Amino acid sequence: MKVQALDYVVLIVADLDRALAFYNETLGIPLKHRAERFAQLDTGATRLGLFTRDAMAETLHQPLGRPDPAAPAFEIGFKVDDVDAAYGALLAAGATGVTEPETRPWGQRTAYVRDPDGNLVELVTQLRRPGTESRE
Repeated sequence: MKVQALDYVVLIVADLDRALAFYNETLGIPLKHRAERFAQLDTGATRLGLFTRDAMAETLHQPLGRPDPAAPAFEIGFKVDDVDAAYGALLAAGATGVTEPETRPWGQRTAYVRDPDGNLVELVTQLRRPGTESRE
């Protein structure tokens, strides 16, 4: 077997309308398709889907517990032009802040918020490529 590419990521959400309000309206990611319990957002080459918890439970033929925000299993990251401005705008729109903007030693500025289901969302701006520091 050979994996060709990451095609899509699906977030399991409690409330599709609430999740869409965050990803589509607050983050500004265009909606590509919407059904009763599923939505797909236009995030470029790798698609982002939102699927309701009850619909996924039906698909898997088993009940699903709720994730524990204190023990995240993953993060979803988005490139932004200005981490500080994006973080401030998300807080003003009601997002829950996790980590304020911080410059990282690997040449990025990052910040974290939580989506309405408690999933970690990273905002990132590339400042420079590691090893390309100016020698002024």
